Amino acid sequence: MQKSLSNKKSDFLIFLCWAAYTFAYVARLNYNASMVEILSQLGTTKEEAGTVSSCFFFAYGAGQLINGILSKKYNTKYSVAISLAASGLINLAMTFCQGTQQMKILWLFNGIFQSVLWSSIIKTLSCNLADSKLSSAVMVMSTTVAAGTFTAYGLAALFSYLNLSWTLIFYVAALLVTATAILWFVGMSTLAKESKQTKPTEAKTKSNLSFAPAFVVGVVVILICAISNGFIKDGITTWVPSILKEEFGVPSSLSIIVTLLLPVLSVFGTSLVNLLHKKQKDENALNAIFYFASAVLAILIIVTLNLKSVPLTLMLFGSMACLMSAINNVITSVVPLYSRDRIDSGLSAGLLNTFCYIGSTLATSLLGKIADTKGWNDVFICILIFTAVSFAVCCISVAAKRRLKG
Repeated sequence: MQKSLSNKKSDFLIFLCWAAYTFAYVARLNYNASMVEILSQLGTTKEEAGTVSSCFFFAYGAGQLINGILSKKYNTKYSVAISLAASGLINLAMTFCQGTQQMKILWLFNGIFQSVLWSSIIKTLSCNLADSKLSSAVMVMSTTVAAGTFTAYGLAALFSYLNLSWTLIFYVAALLVTATAILWFVGMSTLAKESKQTKPTEAKTKSNLSFAPAFVVGVVVILICAISNGFIKDGITTWVPSILKEEFGVPSSLSIIVTLLLPVLSVFGTSLVNLLHKKQKDENALNAIFYFASAVLAILIIVTLNLKSVPLTLMLFGSMACLMSAINNVITSVVPLYSRDRIDSGLSAGLLNTFCYIGSTLATSLLGKIADTKGWNDVFICILIFTAVSFAVCCISVAAKRRLKG
């Protein structure tokens, strides 16, 4: 493919990338979405169940770094298709598990294969889209998390309501990612054939990458923000159904359905990023705004849990999801794509996603342990600490960069 495709082909490429990552998300979040049912049927603790997710996040995070480095050598037509197909087989194998020990191993390998995807997808977009299409790509790709989460939790809620086995969602996920693998391979082959090339042309990275103090400070802070974002975003998504069931007596199926509101609302966070980024190009300044608002929300959630108000609690959860989506969009899409002239997009996407999933790895098991031993109130005190520290670090970064430049 050529470095810059026509508008029609660009739109088709963006769709392929959207489909690949959306359905991959279904094949990774289906376990979390079914955790309430799995806890009930397997009789395991929250900490043990959360460790299965942590195995995925650990493998995914570590793999992101490795694949970010190696993505420059990948032919993404093959790497993405193989990763999706492998994830499908692993999801199928999950239906035969009788305990969390087997699940840990399988979900670890699911993380390994899925870790190929984001850096490969961002690389594909970076290499083939014109500057005028970047904003569209950022917007469309930012909805993958919402669409994938909505699908995973929606199916889990439906199957729970119908009293169907939790294993059914793994069958569905296996079918979806396998079909998407075929679609990706055929679609990429068609684009390559029409462009009279079989291998994407990597955009040349400028050799004058700056390692000035201001740049280093910005990078370090964005990595800290990535850890905090993964911790809060996936921590909330994972445990909201359990919170609603235990704190408010909401049935399992209804608690999962209510959780569907979170990814839908998160789309507004993406729109907010696109709007604010046009006026504020400093990503850490944007994150400072979002983390300050998140800290306020964490305080309000702590108060609301004690008041036992379901509507108000849900509104606050939705607002938090919106802000976490905005921060995640800044970190994993805006920074890699808009910095493609300074640093390889696949590498930066892989590195930043690695740090997001370091936070995710900590969240599922650590917050599960806190919930088991201390309660949900302490869970949100922990989240409040993460938001406050991230806000402070972002403010220090913005001030330091201005001073170094001035």
